[in-house]
Amino acid sequence: MPQIWLIVGASRGIGFEFVSQLLSLGHTVIATARAPPPIQTTLPPPSQYGNASQLWALTGTPNGRNLKILECDVSSDASINAFTEQVRKFGRKGGVLERGVIDFAVLNAGVLVYPNRISEITFQNFAHHLHTNTIGPLFTAQRLLSLSSPPTTTAGIPVSPTWGPSTPLTVRTLVFISSDSGSTTNFRAFEDGFGAYAASKAALNQGLRHLAAELERKNRWKRREEKTVVLALHPGEVSTDMANVSLDWDVEGIITPRESIACMLKVISEKGWGGSDEGGHLTSMMDGMKEETGAATFWTWEGKRYPW
Repeated sequence: MPQIWLIVGASRGIGFEFVSQLLSLGHTVIATARAPPPIQTTLPPPSQYGNASQLWALTGTPNGRNLKILECDVSSDASINAFTEQVRKFGRKGGVLERGVIDFAVLNAGVLVYPNRISEITFQNFAHHLHTNTIGPLFTAQRLLSLSSPPTTTAGIPVSPTWGPSTPLTVRTLVFISSDSGSTTNFRAFEDGFGAYAASKAALNQGLRHLAAELERKNRWKRREEKTVVLALHPGEVSTDMANVSLDWDVEGIITPRESIACMLKVISEKGWGGSDEGGHLTSMMDGMKEETGAATFWTWEGKRYPW
């Protein structure tokens, strides 16, 4: 059955591959890029808009009509808010979100500026990693979840959007793309030059776990259809331009974006809302593990539980 996916950070690497594979499967995709070109009849030259141009090129594929592209820079509070309101508009009559459900929202935006050793890194560079890898994705998730309620004024008074009434939107599964570098129980001391990146991913992991717990407390009386499953995924050692750096150690098990996404789609389907192992609860019981109700879980692209 066709689903609606939202991919934040889709102009390159695994984000782009997510969009490409989802379109080929017949799903509707809302994707973001930092600066999409204006709507026009001919595609802009690749050099004009950089990586975003290949995302726009997908609109010309057989299922390209199912792709909607919005602008979002997760390092900017204003950009996230503007993007969220654009998503809200899709909930009005005739919009792609008219039925009020985003089946899966994948928060993929991230950055790796190598090297980023804690003993050497600048304040600005460290802040860049934290804003892009931690604060941005978590705040984007917060804003998307707020779409389940009508827009309000600063005083908390509901307002009617000038572009017409919109259906409250429910995000059924939130997927954060994390990394094994962010595991605190499986510390990777050999990763020299990954200090800020690892710290940002560890912070992301803790943030999304708290988010899941907070949602469980706030929404315990809501119907199951209105609740959100929160997942973290490690995509593997994927060969992308972001990972194209010269390292002092051998990286084992390198896979292509196509391999990573094909596997992650299976994991998301299984562990996400309505899946055969929704939230990983069945796996937990089978393994004799005890976990909090509504807790977020961390998985590898192969569907194996990863230590936080």
